[in-house]
Amino acid sequence: MAEPNKQQIGDGADNYGSAVNNAAKAAKQATKAGKEVAKQAAAKGAEATANVAAATVKAGVEGGKAVAEIAAGTASGGPWGAIISAAWAMRHTLFKILVCICLCVVFLIVLIVELPGILVNRALGLDGNEPVTIVTVFEAVTDKIADIIGLGYDSSMAQVETLIVDGGYDYELSMNALINNAQSSAGYDVAYIMSAYSTSVDQLSATDSDLEAKLSGISGNMFPVTSVEKENEVVTPVTYYTYKPVTMTVVTRIVQTGTINGVPQYRYETAEKTYYVQDEEKTSDVAVEVDAYTAVTVTLPIYSGGSISGTRTATYYQSVGKQTLTPTKEIVKYLECTIHPFDNTVISSAFGLDLNAEYSQFGTTYGKVIDSRAQALKMTLYGTASNGSAVPLTNTELIAFLARQNCSETRKHIVKTGLSLVGKVPYFWGGKSAAGWNDEWNTPKLVTAAGSTTSGTIRPFGLDCSGFTDWTYKTAVGVSLQERTWNQWDNSYSITAEELLPGDLGFLMDADGQGWNHVLLFAGYGENGERMWVHSSGGEGVILNTPSYEASLSLRRPKEINFEDSSVVPGVE
Repeated sequence: MAEPNKQQIGDGADNYGSAVNNAAKAAKQATKAGKEVAKQAAAKGAEATANVAAATVKAGVEGGKAVAEIAAGTASGGPWGAIISAAWAMRHTLFKILVCICLCVVFLIVLIVELPGILVNRALGLDGNEPVTIVTVFEAVTDKIADIIGLGYDSSMAQVETLIVDGGYDYELSMNALINNAQSSAGYDVAYIMSAYSTSVDQLSATDSDLEAKLSGISGNMFPVTSVEKENEVVTPVTYYTYKPVTMTVVTRIVQTGTINGVPQYRYETAEKTYYVQDEEKTSDVAVEVDAYTAVTVTLPIYSGGSISGTRTATYYQSVGKQTLTPTKEIVKYLECTIHPFDNTVISSAFGLDLNAEYSQFGTTYGKVIDSRAQALKMTLYGTASNGSAVPLTNTELIAFLARQNCSETRKHIVKTGLSLVGKVPYFWGGKSAAGWNDEWNTPKLVTAAGSTTSGTIRPFGLDCSGFTDWTYKTAVGVSLQERTWNQWDNSYSITAEELLPGDLGFLMDADGQGWNHVLLFAGYGENGERMWVHSSGGEGVILNTPSYEASLSLRRPKEINFEDSSVVPGVE
């Protein structure tokens, strides 16, 4: 997927930054009464952006239709939608001017109150630097957070190694048994992290360095590690050789016959004998009866001019009957470690937050304010708050769901991989990805694929439907289903409802019946026996549900996949 260049991002961000600068100038020119209005509006900070704007306008300018227009504009287009809708709802030019000035103040208040301060400070230049766009600041802070999250993952891997080595466990068995739930799904939300940090401090005091220091302080707890000691019977195979016979002349006796010029003279007696030499090396992990041989040293003649002039020794083997070789068995202890997905509770710990505590005097909780600011940020960046509306599955829910499915461990592993993205990865038209977690998910990118109403807009990067199923198979079993829906159709074959098993695919025909416009992964059966599907759905992201069109799906199974091969499943031999 192509990266949006600066000019393209400017469609939604540079104008935004320019508007922010204009708003700042307007705010400085506001009257004392206007500032009092702003103060009253700020007191509404924990509520939705629409309520802030409505309260402000109601306090200072013509009401009625304008208030309704502001609320509608904010809901559909964010703060700028409110400004434009309200201003042009007025009948007189003077009113329009007054409203624009007032709403610029409102916009600035909304920006400071509703968006995370760590972005606002930099965007408005309140940190002493030149103002930049919100998108630019967001991308910079996102990179820093991603680096810290990466260190957290490395810390968990190091913890696994320490547990194995310090406990004296078999390293190879332990690493083969590692269940790495963090590898395919990091599971963190940068918008939420920025919001949580900014809410934990004075909005205008938020700094990158402070966020980094606090987040780094709990990096070792981001991906929890648990372990279970296990035993495995290790068989050491026996090694033996087959032998082949060789017949040779050997010296059986040496007799001294005298001397010539002081040199002893000998007579050599010889005979033809058969011995054995090693042939093939073989191993066996079960008891085996084989021919037994023992090594012997024999004397061989050395010829010179057709007669024996001396001797040499060599080692050969003689048969001594039969023997039974039995492999040795040893009980080896190893550690089955599990690296769990990102633990969001560490965010509260990092920033010293009690999500249920009352937020100042606003009659709401820190948790609600953080969620509100995170959603406001997504509205500002993407023009929509629907950045993965599904709730991620907990480990308990995931384990319980998989336990209900009657299928092979390989199929469960495929489904588990797909379910790991539920609520974490948004839908992105044309979105494809290599195996494993992609750090670019949830960051703003330009939609370059044609054929969608989102084409040419900036959206949080994620996966489309075929991108999701292809990613799941590549990550789980290392096999690509190919990228497009119709290619996946060709790469699969039809099955009946009775044959349907977790990991199979469902295809939805488009409205005109000319092709396939959606593909889903069958996850299994719910508590009430309903068929459940995990898929990347437009406007929702990766979700687990029973869609309304479920009965019309064409059921198919990917070709050339060995669903009984458990070697691809971590911890299963």
